[in-house]
Amino acid sequence: MFETMARGMFSVTRHISFLLVMLAIVQLLVILSLPYDRSIFFIFPMIFGMVLLPVSITGAVLLRLRRSPGIFLSTISLGSLGICFMFEGFLVMLMGPSAIVGALYVLLGISSVRRIKPLNNVSFRRWFEGGNSSVNYDLADEEVMATCPHCSSILAVIPSLLSEEDKCPECNGKLVL
Repeated sequence: MFETMARGMFSVTRHISFLLVMLAIVQLLVILSLPYDRSIFFIFPMIFGMVLLPVSITGAVLLRLRRSPGIFLSTISLGSLGICFMFEGFLVMLMGPSAIVGALYVLLGISSVRRIKPLNNVSFRRWFEGGNSSVNYDLADEEVMATCPHCSSILAVIPSLLSEEDKCPECNGKLVL
């Protein structure tokens, strides 16, 4: 069980570090394509995004290497990039060429901010720092640790007993999609 949990934690680390690099690249592309001639307000996300590029890449590398400030830099990067994408999205919806593109930027920002919760989970932090990630969890024979697909809450479930009617106790979303 501990090997499966460690593999899952490493998978989260790889996923978020890859996501940070991709978000930094998308942010660079967005910066290069914003219509600066239409509004002075587009200057803020440009400056903010340029500052975030090296911070995001550094955070992704440190997270992947499991170094001390990796979680902190990744959390700051995900939150800041998410806010930046949402701000750009609202600006593009109001002043830009397409409301659909602006809405997609806003959704990307919301998705980025939602990725912060697993990084601040107690089990993930304990594993990241080299400790035992399952100290406080007494799982039954067939129970496994899983995350809710809607709110990323960590739950103990028995996979063979899950049905389409089962709901998350935190967000009331369906656990089986």
